[in-house]
Amino acid sequence: MKKKGLHHRDTESGEKGIASAPLWLEYGLLCLIIVLGGWLRFSHLDLLEFQGDEAYAANLALKCVHEVRLPSAGLMSSVGVTNPPMFIYLLIPMFAISANPVFASGCIAALGLGAVAACWWIGRRYYGPITGLIAAAFFAVSPWAVIYSRKIWAQDFVPVFATATIWAVHAVVLGKRPKAVFWAILLPLCVIQIHFSGVALTATVLVILLWLRPKIDWRFAAGGVVGAVVLMIPYLQLQSRTGWADFRQAMNAVGGGQQWEQLHGITTHPISGYRLPSKQNLSYALAIMNAGRIEDGLGISAAPEFDRAQVWKNKGRTYFSEGEVLPDILLLVQRIAFLAALAWLVVAAVRGVRKLSVEGETARMSAILALWFVVPIVVFVVAGLWTYLTYFAILYPVHFLACGAAADWLGRKVKPAIVYITVAALAAANVAFMLGLYQFVGRSGGAQGTFGTALGIKQKAARYLAEQGGERLRAECLTQLALATATTPEERATLVRKLGQPQLVELNHEGKPELPQLEWPFLITQQSAGSSEWTTNTTVLLVDGNREALQTLQPQQWHDLNQLPNTNFGPIRIFFVKD
Repeated sequence: MKKKGLHHRDTESGEKGIASAPLWLEYGLLCLIIVLGGWLRFSHLDLLEFQGDEAYAANLALKCVHEVRLPSAGLMSSVGVTNPPMFIYLLIPMFAISANPVFASGCIAALGLGAVAACWWIGRRYYGPITGLIAAAFFAVSPWAVIYSRKIWAQDFVPVFATATIWAVHAVVLGKRPKAVFWAILLPLCVIQIHFSGVALTATVLVILLWLRPKIDWRFAAGGVVGAVVLMIPYLQLQSRTGWADFRQAMNAVGGGQQWEQLHGITTHPISGYRLPSKQNLSYALAIMNAGRIEDGLGISAAPEFDRAQVWKNKGRTYFSEGEVLPDILLLVQRIAFLAALAWLVVAAVRGVRKLSVEGETARMSAILALWFVVPIVVFVVAGLWTYLTYFAILYPVHFLACGAAADWLGRKVKPAIVYITVAALAAANVAFMLGLYQFVGRSGGAQGTFGTALGIKQKAARYLAEQGGERLRAECLTQLALATATTPEERATLVRKLGQPQLVELNHEGKPELPQLEWPFLITQQSAGSSEWTTNTTVLLVDGNREALQTLQPQQWHDLNQLPNTNFGPIRIFFVKD
């Protein structure tokens, strides 16, 4: 007799492979999934994003390597609060091996693949082999999951920690391992130190533990809290010296204190081209499953008429080509399928409630997955926060586990081949989208606004600048890097005087010359300085075609620039101005 609904399959119970298939087939499919996920993550490394935040983090990690000293703070968050330094701690071992940002990106991608493998194990161990494989397949090819496992950015570590956290929660609740509560508490508290969305993840874990009330070892729970506090000591010491300014700023952002003056319908900053935050939390939570709202990653390049949410109304037009609408529709179908799976899980969880207690393994498994998706959204709504899509990386890998569990159940109700073909089609749509994205970005060497110009092009331009600018340019870049990490007003003033009149400048979003964005001095100092130097009366002007406001320059301004000696590297143009 077939069981109804979600059911527990313990891999140690003797059940092998996919249903009755041999074990080698299951592991063979897993290897194919990992290879596919690795190909998407490790290919097109020349198209990596690398801008000011990435350069600042890389520079800070290298500084820690050279000075053998841990930092007390990380990057600045979107709400104006300095982040704890956990992100930098994670980067230090990578940059201790190589200063090339491509190497660090490869390490982060490897961690992302580890999260895919962990997702498979969670699905197999607690839901069954089919659930594990389907969940891993969707995780491996999800465009946003791929994008958030390639950059030197704090949020790219969040999927790894979130996956480890949901694994620990399953071990406590379903595996009946009371000591695993150490990781269930420590890991989400560490996510807070990577990105403040970890507060919602921590709340989710607490709600699950309080609602399902598994047996836990309180000594290990306390150990998890202590471990997180120890890791945060440098940051807490910094806050005590600054009067807890960042904590006060964070509290001001809660409850709607964070204000964004937006015109109706405006979703992209008119000057920078960056996507603006919103309160469309459910939209973000669904979009991050695959490729929804990809315009948040492409900025101004994603014109309103190419909004994938409007694909049904645009006669098949997409960002990447004309007429290829099928992948878009399939990705939308996948999100709708997840909503159906979520509703199924909620029903299963509610059916197991007896006297305010959730009874039965099916109901408890359903409750974990349903709460993992619902609680973070509730936290953001109650807090009144303006959010970005990146905040919802804490949901991984719940979308994939839910779809895998639902597909497993459905495959026992209808012909399994129908389910497997559908899953393969949805996964193929994800792959097609990702390849289209690479092609789209490759055509213009990046994207205007949020994405910027790709790392490979910037490295080529930086190599040229280092060769032509010599030791003088190198010294100037080192001074700018030191200025970026200066901690006292006196130190900053000294470095500003030392910098003097910079020889290398860049047009900003408003088309005005300023110090180049931090990625330029970082990338230039990673190259060997040439023997020649520019004359002292030469100013070198960088113009990045993927900075949106440059398109608003008047024709006469472009005409005047084009009269100057120049060279170009795709969207990066370098002009030489004689005083």
